[in-house]
Amino acid sequence: MAVTVVLAFSSGLPLPLVSGTLDVWMRSEAVDLTTIGIFSLVQLPYSLKVFWAPLMDHFKLPFRHSRAGWMLLTQLFLALAIFALGNLNPVSAPWMVALVALMVSFGGASQDIVIDGYRAELLKDKERGMGAALASVGGRVGFLVSGSVALVLSQRLPWKTVYAIMACFMGVGILGALGSPHPEVQAAPAKTLKQSVVEPFKEYLKRDRAILLLFFILLFKLGDVVAGKMLSPFLIDTGFSREQLGLVNKGFGMVVSILGGIMGGGLYAKWGMRKSLWVFGILQMLSNFVFVAQYYAGKNDWMLFASVGIENFCASLGSVAFVALLMSLCQTGLAGTQYALLSSLFALTRTIAATPTGYLAKQLGWPSFFTLSALLAIPGLWMLRHLWETIGEEKSQHL
Repeated sequence: MAVTVVLAFSSGLPLPLVSGTLDVWMRSEAVDLTTIGIFSLVQLPYSLKVFWAPLMDHFKLPFRHSRAGWMLLTQLFLALAIFALGNLNPVSAPWMVALVALMVSFGGASQDIVIDGYRAELLKDKERGMGAALASVGGRVGFLVSGSVALVLSQRLPWKTVYAIMACFMGVGILGALGSPHPEVQAAPAKTLKQSVVEPFKEYLKRDRAILLLFFILLFKLGDVVAGKMLSPFLIDTGFSREQLGLVNKGFGMVVSILGGIMGGGLYAKWGMRKSLWVFGILQMLSNFVFVAQYYAGKNDWMLFASVGIENFCASLGSVAFVALLMSLCQTGLAGTQYALLSSLFALTRTIAATPTGYLAKQLGWPSFFTLSALLAIPGLWMLRHLWETIGEEKSQHL
């Protein structure tokens, strides 16, 4: 459980540096909202990682257990790429920023392949609920550092220095890789590369309603993703400072989300997967309306605490059930590729759906935009009703 938290921190650290934190950096340099939205495309490796996940399942680097070598390699690559990104200027060299940000995304996606597969193999069935909660907590702390801490530091330090500090934090993941225990059950590696590529998909597609489950994964957090992409630009336009974004939106929000993750883990253990997905999904949808209230409240600090707290708490609840579902769908030995397949669909939602958000916000206005983001959660909840028996309580540990 301890190594789950540490590795989740390392997994959560890179993404804000090419999304939320980078968005604030660009907006503070007066980069257009449409351009910021288009920059979501640098996150595409998180959606495409399934294409190279079989290679990381098949080829083993000679260090400790079968996944530790890949952890170390990806973490060292990330440290270098994050440092390089901070040495660029999004105004004078936007294409170079996009290229290096793409490299950070590639390293982050590759790290996720090995860490997610390792966690799915390491945790026993009865540990998955709490494991998902702790993974959510660790990831949120990683987000906190590269989101909140980075933004607060940017008020006093150049962005170059901020990104250099973030690169140093990858050392936490390196320590996690060095101390990671061997999974108790390890499947024999596939004999050929073809087996490594084909078998994970073949095994998954044999399951009941496999395709419908993929669409559910694609849609479950759609509304949350759409709202989240424009949240920082919205708060800046409302009149809040970067320091307030760092302390409240990123800092306080992440603390609340950690509490949500812990509570979500406890409720998941009591309710099981099916009820957790349903209740948490509804709360996740309704929480987007708090930003409509924030718009009409204007630059109101107390309302900022309330809206950020409610949204982060509910989103964290949804993440606990979502991650537990993904882990339950992975088979030992094939977990890296299978988890990459499933999480790539969520990443595809995060990347593609977020791309037009800047345009939509400009055309609709902030109240209509956040209302739309809430309504986009309905298709996922509708699909959950059709999957009710497939992910029933008695199957939640063995899918």
